[in-house]
Amino acid sequence: MMAFSWRHCIICQKDTSEELRCPLRSRGADKSDPKIVYNSFLQNVSEFRGSLDVILPVSLTLPLELNVDALIEKEAAWHKSCHLQFSKSKLNKAKERAARKGKQDQAKPEQEKPTKTRILSSSIKKNCKENCILCYQSCTGPLHNVTTFATDENLRRMITELQDNTLLPKISGVDLIAAEAKYHVKCMTNLRNRYRSHLTRARQESCEEDEKMKESQAFIELNAYIESSVENEKFFFLSELHSLYVSRLQTLGVQKQVNRTRLKTSILENFPDAQEQNDGKNVVIIFKKAIQGIVKEVVQQRDFSEDAVILAKASAIVRKDIFSHQGFKFSGSFPQDCQARSVPASLKSLMSMILSGVNIWNTEEQESQPCLTVCQTIIFNTKAKERSTVQSKTASHGILNHANHLFHYTSDLMSMQ
Repeated sequence: MMAFSWRHCIICQKDTSEELRCPLRSRGADKSDPKIVYNSFLQNVSEFRGSLDVILPVSLTLPLELNVDALIEKEAAWHKSCHLQFSKSKLNKAKERAARKGKQDQAKPEQEKPTKTRILSSSIKKNCKENCILCYQSCTGPLHNVTTFATDENLRRMITELQDNTLLPKISGVDLIAAEAKYHVKCMTNLRNRYRSHLTRARQESCEEDEKMKESQAFIELNAYIESSVENEKFFFLSELHSLYVSRLQTLGVQKQVNRTRLKTSILENFPDAQEQNDGKNVVIIFKKAIQGIVKEVVQQRDFSEDAVILAKASAIVRKDIFSHQGFKFSGSFPQDCQARSVPASLKSLMSMILSGVNIWNTEEQESQPCLTVCQTIIFNTKAKERSTVQSKTASHGILNHANHLFHYTSDLMSMQ
């Protein structure tokens, strides 16, 4: 166990964002005699500890020999939420619950009393020692102790993030190491699998838009590769195109199974003059000779008006995503992917294609540092409305001053003559 620290809350011994309150420094409505406040707290703690039927609301590490003078000398402080757990009203309610539970146990049939009596006499701590904290059973396999702070912290984090209403009460306000809590390896594995699935779902929801944009980028690059290879009278094996497409997706960070038939259908829809040939083993996509001349002519000719329309559409798409993107929210630290999260997917894809070209063989990741730097510079200088600029008058003022100086100098020379 960790050494007791007077700098932290004397009840929970945790350093949290909640403000520490000391009766010696209380002000306003909270101002009371510190001795009375400390003495009331120690009496309530003593009654909680002295009652066998009442469970402590929070696991305490306070020394048993503490008195009011020691608390005043050390300027003991606590969180308001922790102190309320040991209020007189909480103590009375705990005693009432224990009394009702005792009456219910006495009212049960005789055949149920022996088993129930053994459970009551063993106390909650003994149950925690003998049963798995996750399934609350002891007969499904060997039990392992929670002996490290890392295990305690991992259990609390997984159960809290999963919001498991069955397990949350079991860990709330309980020191698992001090209580000698135990668990089954199978139960711990099931909890980790549930937590991993929870993280996967959350990650998929946040990355769905980025993945779609990256898939579109890879497909455009594949089409560009096909167009550039048509001039060489090349035919394409579907397996080759599928391999190129999957490889590019993996380079962009998208791990996904791609159906070959759907990829073939998309390619044929994008190239109406392409034909599918099948020899029973391999699927080959062949282009007619006529398309070679068409593609060559289109490549050689440049329609500036069409280019302007394409650029306008691209800029409109990127600007819309920039202003609607949530961006990275600073929470005290900069995670490794903070730059990538601060930039919309469409802008990253556009900058990646500008910097590296539309190339299916490109092995550079989309979130390269040059790409992210350029994207952040663009976002910083992008404005929703045009800014009105004030015309600089520095040059005109300088010329006017120079003319005045020259006029006075000439006048002085003429007067001297």
